[in-house]
Amino acid sequence: MADEESRPDRWAEADSAEFLDHGRSFVPDRERQLETVSELLGEVPDGSWVADLCCGEGLLIEAVLQGLPGARALGLDGSPRMLDRARRRLERFGQRVELRSFDLADLSRRDLPRPLAGAVSSLAVHHLDGAGKRRLFAEVHGALEPGGAFVLADVVLPAGLAGGRLAAAEWDRAVRERSLALDGDLHTFERFVEVGWNSFRQAQPDPVDRPDRLLDQLRWLGEAGFREVDVWWMRAGHAIFGGVR
Repeated sequence: MADEESRPDRWAEADSAEFLDHGRSFVPDRERQLETVSELLGEVPDGSWVADLCCGEGLLIEAVLQGLPGARALGLDGSPRMLDRARRRLERFGQRVELRSFDLADLSRRDLPRPLAGAVSSLAVHHLDGAGKRRLFAEVHGALEPGGAFVLADVVLPAGLAGGRLAAAEWDRAVRERSLALDGDLHTFERFVEVGWNSFRQAQPDPVDRPDRLLDQLRWLGEAGFREVDVWWMRAGHAIFGGVR
């Protein structure tokens, strides 16, 4: 694990700690995103499983289980810190939740359970390169039941310089708004700037982040066999998109 932690192209426990401390302000319209992803799953039969790929502290699973009272959720994440937080957050759901260790980038450890009634992921898939995303989309399609939805909320790469400037400015604006609304001051926004979390403002790409253009990802979803491929929400370079098996 120490070797993995030291790799500059891999998410580390220090990143998890930073996100747990400040993620509520760093993510534009976070509550709306969680609600939207949950709603887009549609109807899920009672007792059926929905998988959250890189579930983090369990916020999206919480929204899914509250919105779909008959569903069960499988939370997958590679961070022990995140899984521990998720376990505590989701304890009240009892046997409706199962949490497992999961490495999004390691194909040998990414065998998805089958069949799934739905799959979701928030702010994780952009850590894969284009080939990795295409492989994941095909794997999720194969794991879903017919009619099951795959809904992603993720950072996407603007197609041009003008779009990049707009995404950068809007992300700053969103975090500034949330810092004032949630904390009553700008200390969280100042932290956001200090650590360079706004990837659209970085002079050199962070090796951990590998966002791709939204148009490309919609095409890859279609190539994987998904239908009704669409984008349903977007702000500050963050989009909610996906399709149906």
